[in-house]
Amino acid sequence: MSPQSPQTSGIGESSSSNSATPGVISLSRFATNTPITIASTTAQPRPYNATLTPNLSPLRPHCLARDRLRLWCPVQARSCLDDTGSLVNISDSDIDRIIVVLAHSHAATTRETYGSGLLIFHVFCDARDIPEEQRAPASPILILAFIAACSGLYSGKSLENHFYAVRAWHLLHGLPWLANHDQCTLALSGGKRLEPDTSKRAKRAPFTIDILIAICSTLDLTTPLHAAVYACLTTSFYTIARIGEFTVPSLRAFNPQCHVKVSDLRYDVDRHGFCVAVFHLPRTKTSRVGEDVYWAAQSGLSDLQAALSNHLAINHPSINAPLFSWQHHTGLRPLTRGEFVKCIQSASNKLKIGSLKAHSLRIGGTLEYLLRGVLFENVKTMGRWSSDAFVHQENTQNAIALVTAI
Repeated sequence: MSPQSPQTSGIGESSSSNSATPGVISLSRFATNTPITIASTTAQPRPYNATLTPNLSPLRPHCLARDRLRLWCPVQARSCLDDTGSLVNISDSDIDRIIVVLAHSHAATTRETYGSGLLIFHVFCDARDIPEEQRAPASPILILAFIAACSGLYSGKSLENHFYAVRAWHLLHGLPWLANHDQCTLALSGGKRLEPDTSKRAKRAPFTIDILIAICSTLDLTTPLHAAVYACLTTSFYTIARIGEFTVPSLRAFNPQCHVKVSDLRYDVDRHGFCVAVFHLPRTKTSRVGEDVYWAAQSGLSDLQAALSNHLAINHPSINAPLFSWQHHTGLRPLTRGEFVKCIQSASNKLKIGSLKAHSLRIGGTLEYLLRGVLFENVKTMGRWSSDAFVHQENTQNAIALVTAI
């Protein structure tokens, strides 16, 4: 059997062209490590906030928040000893690779969130003169003291993120996590009750079709940016998508393996004979292999096909360009989340309808389909929720309550 045959696992097998003893793994496969690609970036870390500046330490280089879990090292390095105290014959590069692989278990946004939490933990330790050897592995009392110190300063959700950031850092570097689960659960619950009023978000009103039409009235759809924004707005609403799935974080962040391209759009016919637009999302928050979202043409002023066709006609993005690229005077640009939010906020200011949040699009799309009588389970499938967790979101509960009251 050829070594390339899909039936060959390579573990405990030998190929027909190799005379190695059966049951012995060929060393050639592991003679060199397969490179792991780490997304390159030209971004530079921002200066620390004046109230969150850690003491200088060679263990904690100034780096991007998303790299802190990996690059900030505890004074006690990962051990190469087995349970009997014998040295395992692995190299420093093997250890480095372990850390990189473990770091990839978290999405980039999670690594950034945890990086912020890790910074707060070390600033707390600096303020309490906690020596490096006591920071990791951190004792149960130190973890409780950290939670208690943050309580009243941060929201309950942020407090949990800070706690799990420290835990992730310990696990990444092979150190035992000694925190007492029951006591930490109580402390986090207490911290949530003590969260400051300033950390509580105002309720986010959902987008509606009337709001979409009103926003359209403030835009000039003959201009490249507004054409792209409105097409993205209507598509995100009717596909119940996260706005980050159709925009990019920054101008240089476009990755064809992660972000939607023009080539990811196709048209299909559903079982009722209606034409639907299908958008393949190459990678999502919950799926590394991507997912499909779709919408059917709508009549009236919120006609998404007209909005999408107008955008493509005005901006002429190439087949491999980001779907909602727009023509800037310097050339074709991907639509960033920041630019999108800025345009929508400008429109809401003109309309005097208050602040519109990006997540309200997803809530609004959910509400619209429920109001049309689409079954709850079908809406759940369209929104790609794998569980009923979204039902417990406050704004979704409000939407469901509204539907059931009608």
